[in-house]
Amino acid sequence: MVITYSVVGFPDADDGSFGVLINGKITPLATSPSTFPLWSANVKGASASSGYQYVKLSGAGAVVQRESFTRSFQNKKAKSTVNELFLHQQTQTSLPKITQVFPDVRPKTSAAFDDSQIATIHVTADPVLFADMVAHPLDEDRKAIKAGFRFINAGTVYSSEEVKLKVSGHGSRNFKKLSLKIKFDEDKGDTFFDRPIIKLRAQADDPTIMREKLYIETLNAVGVRTAQGTWARVYVNKKPYGFYLMVDDIDLPFLRGTMHHGSSEPKELGSLYKMGSHVLGQEATMQYAGPNTTDYNELIYENDNLGANTKKEPMAQLISFFKDLQDYDPTLPGGIKFWNTRLDLDGFLRSMAMEYLSGNWDAYWWKGNNYYMYFNPTEARWQFIPTDFDSTFSDGNLADVLTTYKKFAARRLARPGKDHPLITKLIYKNKEINARFEQILLKIVNSIYNPKVLEPIINAYEKMIADEVKWDYSLDRSKNPGKTENYTIDDFHKSITGSVKGINIGIKPWIKGRATDVPKQIKKA
Repeated sequence: MVITYSVVGFPDADDGSFGVLINGKITPLATSPSTFPLWSANVKGASASSGYQYVKLSGAGAVVQRESFTRSFQNKKAKSTVNELFLHQQTQTSLPKITQVFPDVRPKTSAAFDDSQIATIHVTADPVLFADMVAHPLDEDRKAIKAGFRFINAGTVYSSEEVKLKVSGHGSRNFKKLSLKIKFDEDKGDTFFDRPIIKLRAQADDPTIMREKLYIETLNAVGVRTAQGTWARVYVNKKPYGFYLMVDDIDLPFLRGTMHHGSSEPKELGSLYKMGSHVLGQEATMQYAGPNTTDYNELIYENDNLGANTKKEPMAQLISFFKDLQDYDPTLPGGIKFWNTRLDLDGFLRSMAMEYLSGNWDAYWWKGNNYYMYFNPTEARWQFIPTDFDSTFSDGNLADVLTTYKKFAARRLARPGKDHPLITKLIYKNKEINARFEQILLKIVNSIYNPKVLEPIINAYEKMIADEVKWDYSLDRSKNPGKTENYTIDDFHKSITGSVKGINIGIKPWIKGRATDVPKQIKKA
């Protein structure tokens, strides 16, 4: 019988390699420029009932390192292993599922976003150009560099000979561990499972590297359309680079796959705006400031797709929405009916419920940041798309975020020119919409946002990624510019259950506190 063994690994030297040890005999594994760092071999006479270990070999074929555990096939009739990872005993993990509270609006499943495993990404780039890019992270206008890209998980190998690579993010550029953006050549038909862009988010200010992932999964459970994410080990030029969350970019293929369920209709997608507070002192409040595009800062309201607008007035549709907000009298009856013709109201309210529940201070409610507005031409109304969720689950000043929803950001929204009318006019002041918001808030807490449901997920995440986080925190980034929190593997575990430097409460006690407090708030109301 012939069995194929495959392992992902990086030898200590260019002439090094890997092998598989079966019944005391080592069989060399081979790789090639089109498969590295995946090593494979067909082993004659092997049996799926035999245990095996992978070994790292020197250029002379001597064993440099041997796995301390013995692997085995669960399926005794198997003819091949999955793509395994050297020194990692478990390739795939069965994770608990979060109960679906509202209808599931996720896009179709993809080989790229398989939560049961941690993929390996290997990027190859000119070492001088890459080092120069990392040395100047604050230059947001800097051109991307060319790179090779390979993605490997248990059942998939995806390669691209040339992608564009650059530093990603805004505030994250201030850290030694940088986030990255990878753009595929869509003009040549090169996409990553229908995605022209992916982001590798560093999560440098979250000692658990799980807050954003947990937030994404809770959004999925409450039926909010958002970018998906999965963890990956990242290597650059054969060297360890870090443990990252790989996420979708909000772009036209995302709109097609997620907002339109993969349909080819409509032929022309609607207008899309990236909303942010990246200009000092300004926020994407959605306040009406005038009838023309020039009345608004294009860095705050960035048009990513024209839709039915013109190049001269790319914000015309959005401005019309702002005007409706300004003119709206929240004391009038029929608020839900009025706004449902203009906005996916339930989707927005669920997003806001999650912003409050998770203390998300870097989003719309609190900061006017990190969201998109999409005009869905099929539904003829706007849809709110949240994005970037590392500042969640207690990652903030407790005096500000550990409060009732009616006080959450209320002081900030009272600042001159800083009102967020979708919050104040709809959630705070309209009785009908407020009642609907409270209904959604309570349903989420009773269904999923509580220790009984989320703690098993958190425990599974902790077990799944602990070794990866420990590996990440062992990497030397001292030569990179920027700051670091110098988190340790102890901080990783502690920040799940308690406070660590910079984060005043753990994920579990935060969830427990909200789950206990929200029913009391609504009962009092």
